[in-house]
Amino acid sequence: MNTQGRHIQLIGICIGLLAAAIVLAMTGERETNAKSGPMLSECDGRIRSIAIQYVRGADFAAPVYRQFLGELPADVTVYAVCPDRESFEELQSRMGAESSRKASPPRRPRAIVTGHPMTAWSRDRWISLRPGRHESAGTLVASRGENGGQIWPQRQGDQRIAEDLARAIGRGATRSGLYFDGGDFLADSQCVFVAPGAISRNVQHTCGDESELSEIVRRQLGLRPILLRDAPDHHAGMFMMAAGDGRVVVCDPKLAKGLLAPVELPGGADFSESTQRRFDSVAAAATAAGYRVTRIPCVPSCDGKTYITFVNGIIDQRDGRRTIYMPTYQGQARLNAAGQRVWENLGYRVVPIDVTSTFRYFGTLHCLVNVIEKD
Repeated sequence: MNTQGRHIQLIGICIGLLAAAIVLAMTGERETNAKSGPMLSECDGRIRSIAIQYVRGADFAAPVYRQFLGELPADVTVYAVCPDRESFEELQSRMGAESSRKASPPRRPRAIVTGHPMTAWSRDRWISLRPGRHESAGTLVASRGENGGQIWPQRQGDQRIAEDLARAIGRGATRSGLYFDGGDFLADSQCVFVAPGAISRNVQHTCGDESELSEIVRRQLGLRPILLRDAPDHHAGMFMMAAGDGRVVVCDPKLAKGLLAPVELPGGADFSESTQRRFDSVAAAATAAGYRVTRIPCVPSCDGKTYITFVNGIIDQRDGRRTIYMPTYQGQARLNAAGQRVWENLGYRVVPIDVTSTFRYFGTLHCLVNVIEKD
């Protein structure tokens, strides 16, 4: 090849590299650790470690933590991420002061003090990936940025939680090029369901279209994505849960109509046809993807965020059987019983966790607890 030809070839290579860089910048994607495994399944495997977050004055969260940690098996490691030592000490005090269904108090969590502002919601801060073939520990994947992080100091601090936690416990951490809350993704061992929030925050912002978003999710989380574009505008764990063995449980407001006891909800209960169609669209999408769907009662409020839901729980699998730590609500005995029957009919052991103190803040148990590691 003559000198002119080599120059032309070099120019072509440079143009190609520049184009690739421009595409990467447009998508905003930063590759996660290529050695890491897929996103943790909600319903498969034994829980080894979890993270909760607590700040002083988070009275809504302490009763839920007390119950849940008191029910967890003794071999589960619990990390409490707090902004300061005073918050952790308050959490310890609250854990001992709240009533428990068990005679003995729950185990004390291990403190991770961040030294910066933060909130008490753990689920949305990061996603946990399983260890890859040559990894001893998995990777925590944080969002490109928190909603409101530019103006809200606590959300600015939340952006740092994945790195704080990973550094303290010896795991890897990386930041995705996608905007998301951790609750926007819900996975089993085969697929990851993607809630509308992650779709709207990324399409034509960090990626061009839904097809490109699906490819990024597939590559970063290691699972087949199912985009729930017509679902309720909430985190996926509020309206559905992976149940294992090719099954998902999807909320159904019409099943709750005759069971709801009087309760004060923002704007009242929303049993409208338009809202019902959104929940039905989730069931239809799961069915189209090859899942068997079981419906469960749910009461959405007219504010679109406050739910009485029985899928926003934590699932543990041990000795061939699954347990769900299922949210329950004071004064809703018939609804609680109906939710429990659905899970029991699927072969689950059900451990009720009263989330009355929490659900008016737009989330319950699943939103407060993030699972770090499973077998």
